[in-house]
This record gives sequence, structure tokens and C-alpha cells, in this order.
Amino acid sequence: MGTSPSTTALVSLGGNPLTAMEATVQDLRLAEALGYARPADIRKLIKRHLPMLEALGLVRHGGVPIVSGKGRVSTITEYHLTKAQAAFITAKAGTKQADSLTALMAEVFAMVSDGKLVAANEAAAKELAEAQARELRRRHEEERDARSAAFAAMR
Repeated sequence: MGTSPSTTALVSLGGNPLTAMEATVQDLRLAEALGYARPADIRKLIKRHLPMLEALGLVRHGGVPIVSGKGRVSTITEYHLTKAQAAFITAKAGTKQADSLTALMAEVFAMVSDGKLVAANEAAAKELAEAQARELRRRHEEERDARSAAFAAMR
């Protein structure tokens, strides 16, 4: 099964020097795959959702020098997202390509939830169980924070 042009950026390492063990996608490549008219706009979306992205794992980023038309050099922050982080940003992006990919992710999620897709091996089953445990922890923390805020408001 090949990859479509819209998903190629999601699976490519592209020689990313920040990649340790998990494949990442550079923010501008993801933006292009999602059909952004101005790819750099994806960085605003990433910044807005940094807390949730960090909950999904280390958000790799670094300063990259750019040269303006007048020769002035400035530094911008470039992000490298894991597949899970890229999927989260895809769901938030709101472009036609992103909406299409989000619908596909929702269909796959439904199949997994219904037991129609199963882990390919023990390692994948362990990884799935760990992801489910992280989700339960996130939900627990959200509920705890909501209760704390409610009690604080009552004082």
C-alpha cells in the first residue's frame, strides 16, 4: 500500500536531525500536506495547542535562521511533531485536506474501538495499552482539576 501525496509528509523522516527514535514531521511539511495557503501559519496553531501536544510527548523544536529579502537574518522556531502530535494538529487545522484525514482517523478509531482492528503483535498491543493508560491519566487529571476549580469557586 503506497502513501498518497497528502500523507507522505506524515511518514517521512526526511533526514530530520532531531529524530531520536520516533519519526517526526517538520511543521512546514505538515502544513503543505494539509493544504495550508501559508504554511508558516501552522506554527500559530502549534503554539496555541502546545500543552496538549506536550501531553502527547516531547515537542521537538529549534531555532532556524531565515534571511529576509533585505538580507536581515532572524530566527524562527521550527517544530518537529511525532505522528500522534501531527494527528492532533491535523484534527485542529480546518483545511479540506485536514478534514479529510481527520475523517479517516475517526473511522479507524471507530474500527479499533469496535474491535475490528487489533494489534499486529505483542509490542503493538503493549503500545496500545500504554496509550490507553495515558488517556485515562489525562482524563483523571482533567476531572481532578475541574473538581479543584469547582471547590475553589465555592470558597
